[in-house]
Amino acid sequence: MPKAPRPPGPLPPPVPLELWRELYVAAQAFQEQAPWRWMSDAVILGINNEHGVRLVSVLGAMGEVYGLASYRGTAGANVLLGLLAGEIDPASDEIAFRQDACLVDFVPRAELRVEDHALLAQLKLPPPPGSPKRFPEFQSHKPGYLPWFVDATEARQLLDDLRKALGFAQLVRDNPGILVGRQENEFAFLPQTVTEPLTVNQLEWYTLVPAPPPSEPSSAIGAFELAGLRALPRSASPAWELSAFYSPMPIHAPPRPYFCKMALALEAPGGAVLAYQLTPPEQSLNQTAVQVLIKAMKNTGCRPKSVNLDSATLLAGLRPLAEDLDLKLRRVKSLPLTRAARDDFEKFGAEA
Repeated sequence: MPKAPRPPGPLPPPVPLELWRELYVAAQAFQEQAPWRWMSDAVILGINNEHGVRLVSVLGAMGEVYGLASYRGTAGANVLLGLLAGEIDPASDEIAFRQDACLVDFVPRAELRVEDHALLAQLKLPPPPGSPKRFPEFQSHKPGYLPWFVDATEARQLLDDLRKALGFAQLVRDNPGILVGRQENEFAFLPQTVTEPLTVNQLEWYTLVPAPPPSEPSSAIGAFELAGLRALPRSASPAWELSAFYSPMPIHAPPRPYFCKMALALEAPGGAVLAYQLTPPEQSLNQTAVQVLIKAMKNTGCRPKSVNLDSATLLAGLRPLAEDLDLKLRRVKSLPLTRAARDDFEKFGAEA
């Protein structure tokens, strides 16, 4: 049976039917070769062409998920390197909030989305190879968004990825010593122009390291508002806790479902919520945190003696405001009051 219909919300992006046909044919050719029989997901192919920079990994050696993952740009590369180093749990929420990738996942027919069933009926393609039958499902992953249907640009990228990954997989199969002597995180990249058939000598090898996250913009505050905040008296409480994070409950709104950014300000030691804010994906975590800190000061009519933060990124983003208002910022390992409030919030959302 197909999956139940999705709740009302954004529709899948349009993709030309003939592009879908090309993509499904390429996926079936990839599936027929089943490169996961000899390829580990740690054997990475780098591609840099008109579709962008990607790191491509064949999935299936562990016998759990079969397909191909294409990690895009700096964000995708950082997640892949974290996964390979064991620093990121593949089942963690962090993946959903940071991942930038496209995925081809071969799944049983019963696990396909309703829209996939309708598309297969239109395409009238031959059944996939092997038993039990598995069908390709194509997914788009973007930081802060729910996994979604691919658009036309992503479909063309995946078409290119599948074809190039299959050629590389066949090269690895025929040259079992291709990785001997290579360093950790040293990956093969295809040249800009590939001469068929692909040979080992054409590969270009690069060692990658995680890139520092880009600095997030902070909210600008007008001089009049700043003067009013500076005139507020100090709070009687010893410290406030301030945190900004992604809400675990997606918002089903066009163009695709997303996770709100949320910030909380709490008073220590009692745990009273002083202010909170939900913002859309376009707004940074720093901006959300600044808004909540200002809202908390206006709600309480005072400035905090100290603000505890558990994020170096937030610490850097809030520093200009803290200097203007003579606020002390402290980086701490954990925010127990915030954690308890988040647990209550997530429990409420799960029961709603």
